[in-house]
Amino acid sequence: AIVNSVGNRISKDADICIKVRIEKNLVKISIDSTGEGLHKRGYKSFTGKAPMRETLASAFLKMCDFDPAQPLIDPMCGSGTFVIEAAEIAIGGAPGRRRDFTFQKLKSFDPNAFMMILKDQKLTPRLELNLFGYDRDNGAIKNSIKNSELANVSHITNFESQSISDLSPLSNQCGLVIFNPPYGGRIGDKKILYALYAKIGMVLKSKFNGWRVGLITADGSLAKTTQIKFSFVSEPINHGGLKVRFYYATL
Repeated sequence: AIVNSVGNRISKDADICIKVRIEKNLVKISIDSTGEGLHKRGYKSFTGKAPMRETLASAFLKMCDFDPAQPLIDPMCGSGTFVIEAAEIAIGGAPGRRRDFTFQKLKSFDPNAFMMILKDQKLTPRLELNLFGYDRDNGAIKNSIKNSELANVSHITNFESQSISDLSPLSNQCGLVIFNPPYGGRIGDKKILYALYAKIGMVLKSKFNGWRVGLITADGSLAKTTQIKFSFVSEPINHGGLKVRFYYATL
């Protein structure tokens, strides 16, 4: 019907997307001014198997009352999302400043005004930052470094290859350990995962006294295996097709 009326087929790659929603006798016509979902900040081009959404990572950091003046460690950093989002919070960077939006293709778009907004960003941290991401997978570390470069925070973030067994605080100051360990979908993975979570709990309780811990998992039994006494457990949260919970404690 659209082809007959307009004379052109709808293109999936059109610059501007007009959405029409019909509910009973009500019609809503809107222009998609964003393009890709807002959870995509524009820096995460290199990811692993189960990347953490940027928006979720930022939300979890705020749930922990993340303080840039204190050290932050992600011992299983994957693509570096927690560390990069922590850096973004520390410098006060506007979310998505590194990505393109559909509204930039509108005739009414003022590129000069938009550039002034971006230039107005104060992207220098007011204090020395200690933001560390570790992973035993060298490929994950390479991805994290590349993503931090795309986000323009590589100069204030640190990524190194290291196993959870070797994890230890780098200073006497207490801070935040936050991570999204694997929770597995196959029964065959369970024994390995229980051993991993037990190791996580042992390392954190023995070396990180006084630190705060934030852990994300879809399996409550795995969280219990750490034997950490979590003071807060969130309601289920959608993440990658799974319902996860956020667990928080002070050691």
